[in-house]
Amino acid sequence: MNGIRRLVLQNVRPRTLCAHYSARAAPQRPKQTRLSAQSNLGPSAMSAHQVFAPLTKECPVFKISQPITVLREPQQFYKQLIHGIKHAQRHICLSSLYIGSEETELVAELKQALAQNTKLQVRVLLDCLRGTRTDSVGMSSAALLAPLVQQFGEERVQVFMYHTPALSGLSKQAWPQRYNETFGLQHIKAYIFDDDVIISGANLSRDYFTNRQDRYMRISDPQFSDYFVRLVSTIGQISFRVLNADQATGYKLEMADGVADPTRDPRGFVREANELMAQFLHRAEIEHAVEAGSISEHDTLAIPTVQMRQLGITQDESHMREFFELVHAFARNYKSRSLMASAYFNFSDQYKRSVLDSASRWDLLVASPQANGFYTAQGISQYIPDMYSIIEHEFAHMARARDDISIEEYMRDGWTFHGKGVWSYLNQPLPQLTMIGSPNYGYRSIYRDLEAQVTVVPGNTQLQKDIHQEALGLLAHSKIVSQDELKQRTRGSPLWLRGLKPFVMKKM
Repeated sequence: MNGIRRLVLQNVRPRTLCAHYSARAAPQRPKQTRLSAQSNLGPSAMSAHQVFAPLTKECPVFKISQPITVLREPQQFYKQLIHGIKHAQRHICLSSLYIGSEETELVAELKQALAQNTKLQVRVLLDCLRGTRTDSVGMSSAALLAPLVQQFGEERVQVFMYHTPALSGLSKQAWPQRYNETFGLQHIKAYIFDDDVIISGANLSRDYFTNRQDRYMRISDPQFSDYFVRLVSTIGQISFRVLNADQATGYKLEMADGVADPTRDPRGFVREANELMAQFLHRAEIEHAVEAGSISEHDTLAIPTVQMRQLGITQDESHMREFFELVHAFARNYKSRSLMASAYFNFSDQYKRSVLDSASRWDLLVASPQANGFYTAQGISQYIPDMYSIIEHEFAHMARARDDISIEEYMRDGWTFHGKGVWSYLNQPLPQLTMIGSPNYGYRSIYRDLEAQVTVVPGNTQLQKDIHQEALGLLAHSKIVSQDELKQRTRGSPLWLRGLKPFVMKKM
C-alpha cells in the first residue's frame, strides 16, 4: 500500500521548484577524460544487482531470458518497425507523440498486414494536440490513420488521442497549434509486435528514420510485452478515439461513454484517470513483484516506470530519486561514473542538484546547437538553441568546482540529436545499468507529459558490451565543451532571450 500512497497524490497541480545554488570560487576545470573500454573504476564487493536492488521495489520487474537487441541507427529502427508490422500475428501496438503526415508507407504496411491477417489487431496511441496538428496541405496523424478505422472497424483498429487536462475551456480556444503543446503531451514511445517491444525516444516520422539520432532497444518477452499493451490500452480508455466521419478533417474525435472530457471537465478527468492508472500500476506491481533474494547476478532485469504528474502519478520521479541516491551512496566508497543524455540541456532542478551533489563522476551528453531540432526553425523558435546554451553555461558555472563533471555536445554533420537515457558504470569498465525511454529529464518530463522508460540491469557481458558500444557510438560524434567556450558562445545574447529562460525551462 505504500506504493499506492506514493502514486496517488491529493494535489495534482505542478509545483515550481526553487533550488538555490551557491556561487563558489574555483579554478578552471582541467580537460575531462572520456569513457573507454579500458578504464577500470576499481573493485567492489557488491554486485550491481545488489546495489540496485532497491529499484525493484514498488515497481514491476521482468526477468528477460531472450537476448536484448541494442539498435544503433535510425535506419535499423525503421527496418525493425517494418519487420514487426509484416510478421505480427496477434497484435501491433504503437505509442508515439505523433506519426508524420508523410508516413504513407508505414500506414500502407499496417493496412496490408490487417488485410492479410483477419485476426490481427492494431492499437495506436498518440498525443491529441500533436496528432491533430495539420501540415501545409492540411494532413495530420489523425487524418492519416482514420481510413484504417473505417476500413477494418473499431473491433480491429483503435486509434487513441490523449489530451492533457491542463488545456481546457477558453484557454484551449486561445492557444494556436504548436504552442498549445507546451501544456502537456502524450510522450511515451513504445512499439509492440506480439512479444517484441521496441523501447525508444523516437517518434514515427521521416527524420527519426534517417538522420535524427535516438536510442532503440528491442526486448522480447511475453509478459513484458503484455505490460506495455495494457499500459497503452489503459491510457486509451481516458483518450479520445479517432473515427472516420468528418468530411472537413477526415476524422472525428469521441471520448468513451462515461469518461470525463479533459477539455470540458479537467478536474473530473484527473480524478478518473488517476484512479484508473493507479489501479493499473498497483496490479502490475503485484503481478510482477520479485523477492530480492530470488535475483541472481546472471538475471537481466527490465523495470518499466511511468510518470504522469498531471494525473497524480509519480512512479518514475521516485525511481529516479532512488537511483541518484544509490549511485551517490556507492560512490562514497568506490569509484563510479555515469553518463546521462538528453536531447536538450534542460535538466530539471532536482536532477541538476543530484548531479552536483553526487560523489560519482558524471558526464552529460546533449545536442550541440547545430544538432538541435530547432536550429533551422523560423520565428522565435530559432533562438531556442541559444537559450539552451545559456542554461548549459549556467550549469557549467555551478559545476566549476568539480573536475569530474563534464558536458559533451553531439555534433554530426547533417544530423540532429534526440537521444536520452542513462548509463551507469559503478565499478567496472562496462555499464551495469541503463535507462532508456521517452523522458528528457527536464521539468516538463516530470510535471507535464506522460512518460515511460525502462531500467535495464544486464545479466551478461555481451549485453553490457552492446550497451557500452552504444554509448561510445554517441560519444564518437561528441566533444567536451568548457565553461569558457560556453561563455564565449552566449556572450552578446540579447537580454530578452535570457528573460525567456523560465518559459523555456518549464515548457520546452
